[in-house]
Amino acid sequence: MAYTGTYRAKDEKYLKEVLLNFIPTAPNNIGSRQLAFYTGLKARDVRLLIQKLRDDGYPICATPEQGYWIARTSWDMNDTMSKLKAHIQNSIDTYNSLVESQNALKRKEGNNEYTELLV
Repeated sequence: MAYTGTYRAKDEKYLKEVLLNFIPTAPNNIGSRQLAFYTGLKARDVRLLIQKLRDDGYPICATPEQGYWIARTSWDMNDTMSKLKAHIQNSIDTYNSLVESQNALKRKEGNNEYTELLV
């Protein structure tokens, strides 16, 4: 089950606005723990709200080395998008490895209903 946050749903809009006020417009080593400290939220809730802000169209960048920041140019987003793409590929590779392991077990069990790999 996906994480839904520990804050009240009716407070989400307000919390997004508060969080946006603390995210700089340049890399400044501000991570989720520091944003959580500033806002009084849990770090996990900060990450969830940042994802929701991104879904709303805010160009929020992040790298482990540079923290969060709001992109001012399309170029600002390159590192974040590159790391995200690598993470997606790693997740697909892990999923496919697990599918292959599951299918091997199914063959041993005589089960011919195989799970399909992601491409």
